Amino acid sequence: MPDPTTVECSSACTVTVVHELSLPPLQLDAEGAIQISSAILLVWAAGWACRTLIRHLKTVDGNQPSESD
Repeated sequence: MPDPTTVECSSACTVTVVHELSLPPLQLDAEGAIQISSAILLVWAAGWACRTLIRHLKTVDGNQPSESD
């Protein structure tokens, strides 16, 4: 935790200000990291499955996929 800065007023008050830099991605716990990585993996797997299905359908229809795919 950063050092607090104390500001003294001319009247009878004291204010303590704590300057804290908060970067949410760096404050991620293990459970949150697992949820995010699982979501990324799920999206990647869905894309891979769609591409595989499209390639299979092109092959079944008699249209051979080009070598550049």
